[in-house]
Amino acid sequence: MNNVFIKNSSKAFDGAASMQKFGEVFIEALPKHLESLMIPGRLMEEGFRSPPLHAQVEYVPELQDAMREVLYHPATYEAHSCAEKAFKAFLEREVVDVGVLKFFNGWDETHKTTSLVSAKLIMRLSADARFVPVGKQESYSQVMAHMHEVAKDDFGLGQEGHDGMYAYMAAAFHASGWEGNRYAVSECCEFSRFLYSMGVAKNKAAMTSFEHKNSIMNAMMVSVASELWNGCEYNFIAQFIEKKLISTRPSLRGDVKSLRDAKGYVMGHSGEVENKHGMHALAAAQAFGRTVELEFEVGRLKEVMLDYNARVGVAFHSLCEALSG
Repeated sequence: MNNVFIKNSSKAFDGAASMQKFGEVFIEALPKHLESLMIPGRLMEEGFRSPPLHAQVEYVPELQDAMREVLYHPATYEAHSCAEKAFKAFLEREVVDVGVLKFFNGWDETHKTTSLVSAKLIMRLSADARFVPVGKQESYSQVMAHMHEVAKDDFGLGQEGHDGMYAYMAAAFHASGWEGNRYAVSECCEFSRFLYSMGVAKNKAAMTSFEHKNSIMNAMMVSVASELWNGCEYNFIAQFIEKKLISTRPSLRGDVKSLRDAKGYVMGHSGEVENKHGMHALAAAQAFGRTVELEFEVGRLKEVMLDYNARVGVAFHSLCEALSG
């Protein structure tokens, strides 16, 4: 493992927006974003497309207040700090060594919410669909439609070739061999185990039981927390990824397709992509609560988000340590 990285100057981070700043911008614009949030229309037959459906999200001022409290909470501040330090340590790395391979392995583990939570929810909702009372079927279908919007990009329904994005990026950095257990980071693996347990919790409980409905609500709130964290994370690293890739592989400068493939994983999740997923998860949680008569509690979402941020912060702290070793 002697592939050479080009070290980024510390000046590369001057003037860059922090994860906190990206969070502030999103929260400030939340009402505007929610006003335009829709379930897309669908082509029903040749010449006829069903109209899009506006999302119904309540308690918007209260949600803004709760999200601000989460953003400025010491647990979130510490988690953002750990993530930024890990990314900066990666960007400043001069060689592809064990630390870099652990970084790629662990970073991948922190982004398994779609498969371990959202996809599990979609499977569970699908299995229960035929047992939904007639009067609840329309609202239940809206829950599933919102969850589809959460997961479709990550499963390649919205972005062709999504599954290969991470591998393209790692290959561009000459970081082959990061997959598997050899370079696993225990704290990151623990984080993905937490996600899995959230996705399948009480899945065998009676459909009408509080335990079953409550576990669905908890998992949807974890999806909200994850996607909104991702909105800050990907936008932070997006500021640096192209420059780092070109400095590592100068040939990418004149190869538009290869550069696009190499930075696609980060850039494909930047902008408002992840925040939009989070808002659809939020709309799904509220629609589910209305459907099964389970109250959506803003205070509870706040607790779930803080817990998520603390947990992912531990994972990124371990990635920073791996890169510092």
